[in-house]
Amino acid sequence: MWAVAALFAVNSLFCVLMQTRIGSRIETPHDGGRAFRTAGLLFLVSCPMMALAAYGPVWAAVGLVLTAIFVHGLGEVWESSAGFALGFGLAPDHAQGQYQGVLGLGFSAGQALAPAILTTVVLGLGTTGWLLLALFFAALGAVGPSLAHLGMRTRPQPGVAAEVTG
Repeated sequence: MWAVAALFAVNSLFCVLMQTRIGSRIETPHDGGRAFRTAGLLFLVSCPMMALAAYGPVWAAVGLVLTAIFVHGLGEVWESSAGFALGFGLAPDHAQGQYQGVLGLGFSAGQALAPAILTTVVLGLGTTGWLLLALFFAALGAVGPSLAHLGMRTRPQPGVAAEVTG
């Protein structure tokens, strides 16, 4: 259906246009943790909107899906920006490559598992699946600030390693 292709194009364009605007404000791991929480809340809003689209007339469904795509796109941008802030901000200078490698593996694993999970949960359970997905994303986002705080607390301070070895 042409509408699906159009929605993907709108989502992609929207994410490209918003990435720099939002991402430039998320610089520290603490910013990243808060950005994960924001992303989770945006996904919490967008998933039920997608579920509701099945229960109205076509014109309302198109409007709901389009709105959900914009809300979800904002969530994507916040999540992506959070990942960069945490991935680069928590990594010690000597281990940037290792951190980015693990971050990339996690992203790739998510991309590999997503179709099976979404097909099973969302298509298999319908509205309940959308609501479970929304709660899952919100729960993941909610722990973002705590994880950022833990990561900052457990990382050695830049000058401490030099003093111990010097």
